[in-house]
Amino acid sequence: MRAMATWKQSWRVGAAQQGIRLDHFLAEALPKALERDVSRAQVRRLILSGLVSRNGRRETLASYELREGARIEVFLDPAKFDTGGATGMRQAILRDFTWTPERILFEDKWLVIVDKPPGLPTQPTLDANRASVFGTLKAFLSARAGGEAYLGLHHRLDRDTTGVLLFTKDQNVNAGVTALFAEREARKTYVALAVAGGACPEAWATENNLGVVGRVGKASKFGAVRSGGDPATTSFRVRERLDGALLVEAQPHTGRTHQIRVHLAEGGHPIFGDGLYGGPMQLKAAGGVFVPVPRVLLHAARLRFPHPATGQTIEVQSPVPADFMACVTAVRGAQR
Repeated sequence: MRAMATWKQSWRVGAAQQGIRLDHFLAEALPKALERDVSRAQVRRLILSGLVSRNGRRETLASYELREGARIEVFLDPAKFDTGGATGMRQAILRDFTWTPERILFEDKWLVIVDKPPGLPTQPTLDANRASVFGTLKAFLSARAGGEAYLGLHHRLDRDTTGVLLFTKDQNVNAGVTALFAEREARKTYVALAVAGGACPEAWATENNLGVVGRVGKASKFGAVRSGGDPATTSFRVRERLDGALLVEAQPHTGRTHQIRVHLAEGGHPIFGDGLYGGPMQLKAAGGVFVPVPRVLLHAARLRFPHPATGQTIEVQSPVPADFMACVTAVRGAQR
């Protein structure tokens, strides 16, 4: 659980602080707690990185005006905070990441399928210094081959989502792989730890149109729309019912941005760690203790498709990672 914060501090907003901005509140509170200077820029990076929660839910709006009695919590590694705040902490974790053979789930001369770690964007971002799956994997394959390797990007996962991710190694199969996803021949299965919410059946499906409904900082927020948007369909099945949580299997039949996250949240079952869609940032463990959730608990567990070059059925699976399983175990322990 290397990506999980190692330090937690919480405060209650007093009557005299009613209406104060979140970043101003933390700019005053954090230096006392850490016993060191903290800049406003560090505070804002901390908030935008999703390491601040308000009343148990992630809050990424630095200008949010606080109300009396609100509980504010911060999760971070103080040893890395001085080198760039929360963003620096995330980057320190990502710079430590290197591809290893066991993370290659399938490979032949046409395709390579990897087990994506948490916190690593699929593709390069505007920040040239930020690592990505595409960049680090291409460098790994090139170093192994002794020359520049080709890598084609056809399939994406959100930064915090882990699991099965497919790339092409040969341009001749690009069209075939694009068709797999466009024609829904690639069958994807995800696992999520979601809030139990109200009663729900063992299996159900959600079908609607999704579009952008707002923004939180730089992030677009998606939701069901009555006009416009793109058709989105997801099938769900409950794997396990826990105390206040559901271990859910999801099969998206379309590939819309944040589709599983939105469909679960709007159905009353937001994913733990998904502050953008109302997911709690902590969960109840044994003894009634609340522990922080390290990230959005969504995992791409399986991908099944006909090989674009050979026609052979390929099925690749990724085990649920340790940080996700630690949260499941903690919830199970709360039931005993």
